[in-house]
Amino acid sequence: MGPIVGYIPRPTRLLLQDLGLVFFLADAGIKGGADLVDTVATHGAAVFIMGVIVTCSGMFAGYFVGMKVFKMNILECLGGICGGMTSTPALGAIASKTDSQAPVVSYATAYPVALILMTIIAKVIIQTIGGVVGI
Repeated sequence: MGPIVGYIPRPTRLLLQDLGLVFFLADAGIKGGADLVDTVATHGAAVFIMGVIVTCSGMFAGYFVGMKVFKMNILECLGGICGGMTSTPALGAIASKTDSQAPVVSYATAYPVALILMTIIAKVIIQTIGGVVGI
């Protein structure tokens, strides 16, 4: 801001970036897992297993379509999958393992589309279910 120019060494930036990611994941894990035991006790492990199947099937489908149909390289494909899932922590994990910008570019391409589609599809689902259930 103004005439003040700051410099943060690269190792410090990387530490702060990783620390921020750790805090974000810890917060999401605590909030997401708060009712896990009660949910599994009420509905059984089938809910957990179905969640794993639904999550993994989308990722595997995206991987095979990206690799086989669109002939993307592995980094582009994984970045696009992270963007489609709107999963910034997953992108951080991939980006930390490579110097290439390919995952970031693919993520940045897929993320806005996924975010808009999720918003629209969620409204459609609520409208559809609301009409059937009477919400």
